[in-house]
Amino acid sequence: MIDEEKLSEVISKDVTLRRIEPGMYSIYTPGETPGAYDSFGASTIYDAVACNRFYNRLMWGYSIKDYTVLCENALSSSPAGWVLDIACGSLAFTAKLYADYSKRPVVFLDQSLHLLRKGKSRLVTRKGKVPANMVFLHADALQLPFRAESFSTVISLNLLHCLDDVKTVLKELKRVLTADGTAALTTLVMSRTRWSNRYLQLLAGTGAVVPRGVEQLMSTFADINMPVKHQIKGNLAFITCRMVP
Repeated sequence: MIDEEKLSEVISKDVTLRRIEPGMYSIYTPGETPGAYDSFGASTIYDAVACNRFYNRLMWGYSIKDYTVLCENALSSSPAGWVLDIACGSLAFTAKLYADYSKRPVVFLDQSLHLLRKGKSRLVTRKGKVPANMVFLHADALQLPFRAESFSTVISLNLLHCLDDVKTVLKELKRVLTADGTAALTTLVMSRTRWSNRYLQLLAGTGAVVPRGVEQLMSTFADINMPVKHQIKGNLAFITCRMVP
């Protein structure tokens, strides 16, 4: 497992880390748990429903195997440098992929301790321990605790549709990405044809998601000069960015 000394290579100098347990650190004080999924019920529902392959195929029109392809391409985009998975959740879609990955150091970041622990458990189940090149960090995607240009690869699955302030998180992502780095993201979007648009709007009424059109999303990337390509599958946008020095 990556220790605090190794993690100091990318952590901002003004950030104090607190060791929670082996392989897991937090930037928060004890008892401060700001994650929306920190209750047992919320994290269980997230895994049982939102991460279910049948639910995602029927409701949103894509295969969870598409996540593996996106992440494999991102991990192979550079032979060196750190990898950051922002809002990694419980690694429900990616644990198998990461369990077999050892080429570069990886930081899994989420605001929910419950989901981080589930993700850690999934890796331990597959490998018997947290891989030596990986660490879990309890922190905020909107205020990343890292030095500028620390990561050559950033991955973020299904975070953007949970946020009102997409521009801030994308600015933070761009700040920590190296000048020639690669980012891979997914987010739910409104579709011109799918019936599930109505369900997306219903979820928006509960505050669970923020529905956006593809054009609106792409204009946000353009506003902060992030060159991206995207592919739409059902209601999910698969987005890649390759920074140009």
